[in-house]
Amino acid sequence: MKQFNISRALQLLACILCLTCSSCGWLELEPEDGVIRDKFWKTKEEVHSAVMGCYASMMEDRVMERYFLWGEMRADMVEPTTRAQADIIAIYNGEIGSGNAFTTWDYFYRTINQCNTVLELAPLAREKDPSFSETLLRQYSAEATCIRSLAYFYLLRTFRDVPYITKASIYDNQKFSVPKNAQEDILDSLIVSLKRVEPDIPFNYNSVAANKGRFNAWGLKALLADIYLWKNDYAASIELCTQIMNSGQYSLVPVGREEVLVEGALVDKVYYANESDVSRMFQSMYINGNSVESILELQFGTDKENPFVRMFSPGYSVLQPKTANFSTEYFMRSAIDRGWADIRGEGVSYASTYIWKWIGLTSSAPFSYRQVGNSFSNWIFYRLADIYLMKAEALTQQAMLNGDQTKLQEALELVGKIRERANAPESTDLLFGHSGSIEAKTLEEFILRERAREFTFEGKRWFDVLRHARRDNYSEKNLAYLLRMSVLCAPPEKAMSLLSKWQHHKGSHYLPINENEINTNKLLIQNEFYK
Repeated sequence: MKQFNISRALQLLACILCLTCSSCGWLELEPEDGVIRDKFWKTKEEVHSAVMGCYASMMEDRVMERYFLWGEMRADMVEPTTRAQADIIAIYNGEIGSGNAFTTWDYFYRTINQCNTVLELAPLAREKDPSFSETLLRQYSAEATCIRSLAYFYLLRTFRDVPYITKASIYDNQKFSVPKNAQEDILDSLIVSLKRVEPDIPFNYNSVAANKGRFNAWGLKALLADIYLWKNDYAASIELCTQIMNSGQYSLVPVGREEVLVEGALVDKVYYANESDVSRMFQSMYINGNSVESILELQFGTDKENPFVRMFSPGYSVLQPKTANFSTEYFMRSAIDRGWADIRGEGVSYASTYIWKWIGLTSSAPFSYRQVGNSFSNWIFYRLADIYLMKAEALTQQAMLNGDQTKLQEALELVGKIRERANAPESTDLLFGHSGSIEAKTLEEFILRERAREFTFEGKRWFDVLRHARRDNYSEKNLAYLLRMSVLCAPPEKAMSLLSKWQHHKGSHYLPINENEINTNKLLIQNEFYK
């Protein structure tokens, strides 16, 4: 939120957390100061600051760490360094207990509670402030609903069933000891609430930073398309993706490439990416942020740093790329010409032993990186490439039963656009040289691998593989994606144990509820696998 006041938002967030959070488990809240409705906001400006505080709460270090760790740590692209704490190593080894610090969810529920507070109390401010229009009230309520929905979507994909709370905790006599709700029921509720507020949220704000850093209509549609994809409602996901693609608001950051003929036993075409364009793409997308491709990203700057320099940079790093998998699985160089390489590999996603997307300042040697005090990379939730690949995945799933070649061809063309921009070589093209009918299962795997390349270290990999594995009630072919990853992600001595867990215990695909929450909220029941 580079152009809207995050410092003020953070101050307000601290104040509200003080009013609404006890020192013990989050779901048993007892505000200590007897706050009453009359002491809350009285003007539209105060409500605006409260909404900005909801965004600020999404940027807290412990939340940011979990966006990354929940989406990447159990997958096959990162591994701990020698500096990693024991709880990170336990996740990597597949030995996760309810005492693991990264199973806590309190800061996500604090974000949810702040959104609930806006939804409950903003209408009272409008009664006190004649200049506070109904249209503006509905917009703020829509933004709070979107933020709350995104927080729940992370919780549902990480823990499966969680408490679903839509009432604010602001009074002394409230206690939120509540049971879990089923994942599917909450997903249905999120869809209903997002569709309800969709007419109220703007398509455009007054600045690039606000358009990218706040939920607008396109950010809402992207989140809803993602939820529909998780629920296997492919038609609904396709419709929303199509609306975003046709909006004219976004385009892929361009990277040019040169076609070269290589003489050999056969004459083949190879491609060399324009290095200046690669540098500009890296600068636009991962250093400056708010690129033409971006739909929704958290805005960091001098008034608020992210935790990534301390997580990933030399001298601090607790996590590093699992580069062995990159060279054998995802970023293999061309077999036709060694110079033809995917631009998303070395210099963009990783550099040497460092996760480069979030700390790098250059995309080619000599590499330079951000220092403490300059950790300002925005965190990207959705960008246009995601929309292309979500639509391609949904089209492929629709064609899975009847082999609809029209849909499969459209899906393949969408993948092709992403690969062309990335200068992806033939070595990673599962349909290279293919003619005739497209086999849906092959294209499904191709898209999943392409998502791994495109969103390396963007907090999506674990969720992507789990989404595929759970389809058709974990059919053998779908579960195979997760089982293959178990071999790639675990240290060799842990691989067979992890393979057995993921194959026979579906509850192990989700994290346990932290023991502090279980001890505090007597209505919570531990996830079955971890009892």
